[in-house]
Amino acid sequence: MLNNQNFKIDELLNNDDFILWIKSNEKISNHNWQEYKKQLNTEGKANFEKAISILKKVFALHIDNTNLSAEFIQEQYIRLLEKSKKEKIAKKSKYVVFRNVLKYAAIFILLFTLGNVVVNKLSKKSFDKHLATSDYNSSEILIKTANNKFFEIKDDTNSKWLMENGILVNVKSDKISFVSTDNISKASAVDYTIYVPKGKNYHVSMIDGTEVELNSDSEFTFNNSTLSKERKVNLNGEAFFSVAHNKERPFLVKSSDLEIKVLGTEFNVSNYKENNFTSTTLVEGSIQVSNPQGESRIIEPGNQAKLYHNQNNIIVENIDVQNVVAWTSGVFIFRNEKLEKLIPRLNRWFNIEFEFEGEELLDFKFTGTLKKENDLNHFLQMLKYTKGISYSIEGKKVKLTKDLEK
Repeated sequence: MLNNQNFKIDELLNNDDFILWIKSNEKISNHNWQEYKKQLNTEGKANFEKAISILKKVFALHIDNTNLSAEFIQEQYIRLLEKSKKEKIAKKSKYVVFRNVLKYAAIFILLFTLGNVVVNKLSKKSFDKHLATSDYNSSEILIKTANNKFFEIKDDTNSKWLMENGILVNVKSDKISFVSTDNISKASAVDYTIYVPKGKNYHVSMIDGTEVELNSDSEFTFNNSTLSKERKVNLNGEAFFSVAHNKERPFLVKSSDLEIKVLGTEFNVSNYKENNFTSTTLVEGSIQVSNPQGESRIIEPGNQAKLYHNQNNIIVENIDVQNVVAWTSGVFIFRNEKLEKLIPRLNRWFNIEFEFEGEELLDFKFTGTLKKENDLNHFLQMLKYTKGISYSIEGKKVKLTKDLEK
C-alpha cells in the first residue's frame, strides 16, 4: 500500500500489491485498496482509475507471463506510447508538432517485471538492429550516429524501436522522428547527421518538437539533448524549420558563417556552395542573425538576411517568402530568373547534370511554376516552346541548345 496520497501513476503501476490486486480481479486485498481510494481527492481518484485501466489492458493481452520475449515487450510498449501520445497542431504552422510529454511510460517497467527480463539488456545496438549499415555515398539517404557508423534509409524503410536511453525512434523512407518518454535518460547528448542526396527530400522530427524539412543535397547535424542550455544544429544545404517554442532553451542554427538564434518560429535557411552566400528567410516570429564578428541583426517576417562568404555585412531585404519556401510543398516558383541560377536547383531536385551549347543560353530568363510531381521533360518542353531551346537526354545528362528555327 502506498503511504502518501499524492502518488504518481507510475508508483501504482510498479506497486506489487496493486498489481496482484488487479490480476486477482480485485479480490486480494480488495478492502484495503477500496479504503485507500476513498481517501483520495478527485484528481487522485482519476489517476487511480487510469492505473487500473492500464493494467487491465496489459492483462487483456492473454500472454503467458513466462514466455514474454524482449521483442514482444518492446512492441507492446511502443504501441502504448503511440496510443497515449497526443497530437497537437501548432497554431499558424503547417506542421504537426508533438509537444505533450508521453504518459504511462512506467508500463514498460511493469512488462519487463512480468517477463523477467532486464531493461538494460534491450536495444543496446538499436540502429544496428533496425537499419542496414552502409559506407558513405551520395546516392542514398543516410544517418550517421555518434560512433561514426552510417545507416541507409531505403525506400521501403519502416521501423520503430525504443532506445536504451528511453527515446522512441521511428524511421520511415521520408521521415525520422525522436520522441521523449518518461524513462528518458539524462545522459550526455548524442549527435546525429542526416545526409540527403540530390533528387530527394527528408523530414526530421526532433525530440523537442521542432520539425525540419531538408531539401536535396543537404547535410543536417543535431542531437537529442533535453538538458543543454541551447538547442544547437548545423546545416549545409537548405532546410525549412518550424521550431518548438522554448524561451529557456534558444534554438541555434549554424550555417556557414551565419548563426541564427530563435525561440520559436518558422524560417528557411539556405547555404548551397554555388550561391556563395548563406541566407535565412523568416516566415513568422522573430530571429536574430549574427556574423563571425558578433554583429547581429533582428529579422522580421517577410524579410531575408543574406551574408556572402568571407564578408561581414549582413544584407536584409523584403522578399516574396512564398517563392523561397515553395519547395517544401514540392513546387519551384521562378520569376524572370536566369537559367544560370535556375539550373543548379533543378540539378539537385532531379539529380541530373545540365550542359549548355553556347554561353548565351545562361542569360535566358524563365518565369513559371514547376511541380516536382511532373518529370523533368515537363520543364524541358516549357523551355522548348517558350524560349526556343532544344534538348537531348543521355542518362543523367541534359544538353541544351538554341533552336535555330526560333
